[in-house]
Amino acid sequence: MAREQYEVEIMASPEKVFAHLDDINNVGGHMSEKSSMPMMGSRLKLEVIDDKKGVGATYRWKGSVMGMTVDIQETVTKWVRDGEKTWQTIGKPKMIVMSGYTMHLSLTGTDKGTRVVFEIDYSLPKTPWGWIIGKLLARRYAKWCLQRACEDAKRTLESTA
Repeated sequence: MAREQYEVEIMASPEKVFAHLDDINNVGGHMSEKSSMPMMGSRLKLEVIDDKKGVGATYRWKGSVMGMTVDIQETVTKWVRDGEKTWQTIGKPKMIVMSGYTMHLSLTGTDKGTRVVFEIDYSLPKTPWGWIIGKLLARRYAKWCLQRACEDAKRTLESTA
């Protein structure tokens, strides 16, 4: 397993930051909105399978990137209101640069707002070709995802403060 981490301080309360980042549309929006280079100009469609708050909430990302199928299901495995959330891939995800992952958000109140630590632990694909692609691109893609989610939240929450 490899790990990437991104930290940011957001000038908003932990309650507001958590509410924003607990919404999969916000934390994963960079994969479904406008096209981007890390997504090779593609977008994924988000399906909320179980939209309950907390443990058991389940999501599915589906689409294609460069003609290759992407089909990922995730479920929340840990949820502490206003403080912590963990979710991971389930089943047999079809991804290009990773074979599976666990994402973890941790929030801590500060004098000025909220410190956010966002992490991903991921495995490279098992096939020889997938492993090579993953070795070349997974780390950059993971960093981009974490940074986009955090900086998008910072921009949104601080502009409405």
